[in-house]
Amino acid sequence: MVEGRGVLMTGSILHCPAIKIGPWGDDGGSTQDIEDASNIKYLKSFTIHSGSVVDSIRFSYTDYAGQTHRAGPWGGSGGLQVYTTQFNNSEFIIQVSGTIGTYGGVTSVTSLKFVSNLKTYGPWGLENGTPFTVRVQPMGAIVGFFARGGTYLTAIGVYVRSL
Repeated sequence: MVEGRGVLMTGSILHCPAIKIGPWGDDGGSTQDIEDASNIKYLKSFTIHSGSVVDSIRFSYTDYAGQTHRAGPWGGSGGLQVYTTQFNNSEFIIQVSGTIGTYGGVTSVTSLKFVSNLKTYGPWGLENGTPFTVRVQPMGAIVGFFARGGTYLTAIGVYVRSL
């Protein structure tokens, strides 16, 4: 592996590693992350469980070897609303926004919304609390997540990389 100027070259594969941004939320619950963020190529799907807050998130991503990996669910087991989306190779997330607030005495992600290059998903939960937004630069994409979770999703951050 050769490293230089933010680009990794492994054999004949040249790619830019994902960059970690965030998290937004509280330090409650347990830390959740993926094992090898440098190998994330693109986000393949996500599932959100929610009610009054975002209870949990899970997602899948594809690595540079073409293998699919699954992460989550991160957060609690509640949430009567379940939303799942699968992406094709031409759709990618360009913005994540939401709110952080208190629910049941716990600081949590009270709402979450994803914007892709094609459409908007969400919001899930209730938009109560302090807002946050992360939007990628042109030719960038949000390719994965990291979080903290307990009874609910207490914090969320994103992995971003160049397309």
